[in-house]
Amino acid sequence: MMAAPEFTGFTGTTLGFLSGLKADNTRGWFDDNRKTYEVAVKKPARAFSELVAGELESLTGAAHKPKLFRINRDIRFSKDKSPYNPHVHISWLPRDAGDSPPAFMFGMSPDYCTVGCGVFEFSKDALEAYRRAIAGARGDDLGHLLQAFEADGFRRQEPALKRVPPGFPADHPWAELSLHKGIAVWFDFQGPDDATRPDILTRCLERFERLLPLSRFLRALA
Repeated sequence: MMAAPEFTGFTGTTLGFLSGLKADNTRGWFDDNRKTYEVAVKKPARAFSELVAGELESLTGAAHKPKLFRINRDIRFSKDKSPYNPHVHISWLPRDAGDSPPAFMFGMSPDYCTVGCGVFEFSKDALEAYRRAIAGARGDDLGHLLQAFEADGFRRQEPALKRVPPGFPADHPWAELSLHKGIAVWFDFQGPDDATRPDILTRCLERFERLLPLSRFLRALA
C-alpha cells in the first residue's frame, strides 16, 4: 500500500487563486496562473483527499475512495458558460459502496469552508427503503439524530418536496422527513480562511466523527 502524499496545508495562495478565478473565470486567466493551480490548489487537495481517506478507514472500519472534483465545468447543458469551478470539492465514498451510499464531503471556496456527510439524491430503491425506515421506529432515530446535529450547529440539506409523498402517513410524527429525496448534513466553518489553518485536517475529522451515526443510518438502508 502506497504511503499517502504529505499534506502541507492550504494557504493564502490557494484562496488567492480561487478568488482570482472567481473574478476572471476565463481560459486566459487560468492558463496564466496554471502553475499556481498545480502547486497551491491541486497538489494539496490531492494530498488532503488521500490522507483523509486513510483516516476515514480508521474511523469507519471501511476503505474509502477519494474523489477530487474537476476544476473544469461541464458547460454542455448549462446557461452559465464559465469554464472553471472556483472551488475545491472532495468526496469520499466507501469502496464497497452499494446503492446510494453516503459520502463524506469537503468544500472550500472564496466564500466558504464546509464539511458534510450524506446522500444528495437517493436512487429509486434507496428512496423507498428510506421512506419505509422513517415510517417505522427508525424515524425516531433519524429525527432525534438530526435535531442533535442542528443543536450542535450543523445544517440539513433542504427538502426536495413541499408535500408529503403519496402513501406516507401525513399525520406521522416525522412526516417532514418524508419531504427529503436525499439526506445530507453540513457543518460550515466560520469562513474560507479556516481552510488555511494548520489544524484543518483535525477539525474536519472531528466533524466526520460526529457525523458517523448518520453515515451508519444511511448505509443500513442499502
